[in-house]
Amino acid sequence: MELITPEELAKLLKVSKRTVYYWIENSMITHIKVNKKTIRFRPQDIEEFLNTHLIKATDIDKTVDEIVSKLS
Repeated sequence: MELITPEELAKLLKVSKRTVYYWIENSMITHIKVNKKTIRFRPQDIEEFLNTHLIKATDIDKTVDEIVSKLS
């Protein structure tokens, strides 16, 4: 099993390393704490994280409708 570093994850998702550490600090993404300073991710945990943050087109329409109704 190949584990992914926070730096690799940031590069893969095109976000900053700070964003990845924010996700870790706020328990938003499952990770493995190898030791006090070393963190790794399993590919299946990254996939699960992405799936839980996936916004489908129908969800966007619903969200837009909710926002518009609050503004009226």
